[in-house]
Amino acid sequence: MKTCWDTSAAINALFSPEVFARLSSGQHVTRLHLLAEFFSTMTGRGVSIVDEDGQVQRMVLSQSDCAAWLRSFAGKVQFEELTPEEALVSLDKAEGLGVQGPRIYDYWHALVAGKSKANKLLTRNTGHFADLVSNAAWP
Repeated sequence: MKTCWDTSAAINALFSPEVFARLSSGQHVTRLHLLAEFFSTMTGRGVSIVDEDGQVQRMVLSQSDCAAWLRSFAGKVQFEELTPEEALVSLDKAEGLGVQGPRIYDYWHALVAGKSKANKLLTRNTGHFADLVSNAAWP
């Protein structure tokens, strides 16, 4: 099975040994964009977590800790990208698919999932990909 990883899934893998363990079997693919988006999120605003006392805390990583974690993640996945022509063709189709604004990033993740023949797109944000995965089948 080939799994395409969205940034939200990688953030889950940071906190969940069970999610990270998924990288031990099958094939895994993502876009280079994931590294920048993960770094931006985890060294910037971070994410909310619930600590052992049940209190909500904001988890932010140092730049060096984030880079080290991403290096371990990157060693377990293949990177796939759209060519410039594929990206431009996808923009021609964007209006018909209701893609505008930041949804372009999810659209391109879905296209890479299709291009790489992934069986599954792993994300926490399933709503962001509504109608994109089925419509993004690679020609």
